[in-house]
Amino acid sequence: MGGGTYAVVVPKRPPPVTPEGFLATQDLRERGWTTRLIREFLGEHDAERPNGLKMGRRRLPPVKLYREERVSDAEREEAFLVAQGRAMEARERAERAGRTRRANRERALSALVEEWVPSVQALPVRRGAVRLARAPYARDVVREVARVGASAGRLSAPEERFVRRALAFRLDAALASAYAWFPVPKQPDGDRVTVRARDDGWED
Repeated sequence: MGGGTYAVVVPKRPPPVTPEGFLATQDLRERGWTTRLIREFLGEHDAERPNGLKMGRRRLPPVKLYREERVSDAEREEAFLVAQGRAMEARERAERAGRTRRANRERALSALVEEWVPSVQALPVRRGAVRLARAPYARDVVREVARVGASAGRLSAPEERFVRRALAFRLDAALASAYAWFPVPKQPDGDRVTVRARDDGWED
């Protein structure tokens, strides 16, 4: 019998589990704790467990654990309840302010995009060749993205995607006027600038 190559199957380790009687910082977050509340009302953590997550090949730091009994005692303190209420109000204010900033930013970007009026003409391309019809204007879209960025300031990755989609919509609308067969574009529902939420200070 000839020799063969056999794959060695290494059993996958189960993810680390928080021991009974302890709460991880993520558990505290779900109960309404913030990093500041943890620092003020719990102080140093009671234990640690391995972190099952990795960032690339690097394993993240151990997860901090707090005794559930100590957490429950702190949650019954009036001072904690008052501080937690203030923290929730502050977070709500920050979220409202963030939504307002994003809405204002979106309106500013949309206004800059709408300044572009694509100048297109029907070229001798076969019916249905949507990509060929768009191809001559690819550089125009790139140029317009740069113009919007120069006027509005540095674009984040989500903002640049938003601007590109909006410019592509205007280009397709112009091409639909030039070619009888070109599909009329539809504005995507809920097309909004999505910005990654800031780090809220939580740590595992």
